[in-house]
Amino acid sequence: MTQDRRDFLTKLGLGAVALGGGAIVTPLGAEELDGLGEAFAAEPTWNMSWVEELQKVPYKAVFDSPSLADGAAPDLAAGIWDNFKEVYGTDSSTRMVIIMRQLGQVMAFNDTMWEKYGIGEERKVNDPLTKQPAKRNPWAKTIAGDPAWAVASKLDTLHARGAIFLVCNRASMNWATSAAERLKLDVEAVKNDVRNNLVPGAILMPTGVFALVRAQNAGCAYMRGS
Repeated sequence: MTQDRRDFLTKLGLGAVALGGGAIVTPLGAEELDGLGEAFAAEPTWNMSWVEELQKVPYKAVFDSPSLADGAAPDLAAGIWDNFKEVYGTDSSTRMVIIMRQLGQVMAFNDTMWEKYGIGEERKVNDPLTKQPAKRNPWAKTIAGDPAWAVASKLDTLHARGAIFLVCNRASMNWATSAAERLKLDVEAVKNDVRNNLVPGAILMPTGVFALVRAQNAGCAYMRGS
């Protein structure tokens, strides 16, 4: 085998995307390759400004949350962010991205949505304070009575640190259609409710898988969040 062929196969093996257990491995040279993708302008329908935010920092990770998993993704993001701050002394060099897709997309819906559409009862999520079906998004924001350890992983806390929340539009619109049928409401009205009632910092993406791949193109390490 020639040296050139050996070099080619080595680069090919290191750069391959491996699919196993739901994980998507960050390809070799993702940050360098990302510059090529920016030669193509994004359609104005989709807000891709978050990619530029990721490009500003050297350390970044994306957490895949296809289910609620009792808030595992925000917990992991908060913990790893604290690790980076402990080592580097600042939050400014790090960004965390949480992808809310499939059954995890309702984590991005605000309290109004949770109460109006009975999401706590639908998804069998109890409020940790009342122990009854949640009439608010229990991961969205800190309220009186929350234990101190839980505050760091609330979405409002993470957003204040610079976290990016990406939400699967396909799953969200499918949920809206089902909710409209369940409650005998106008489908388009429910879809507009979804678009207008996301938690601060949440951005709809065509699909959650697109968001995962694009975040990795921008250099994010992959973390399973549920």
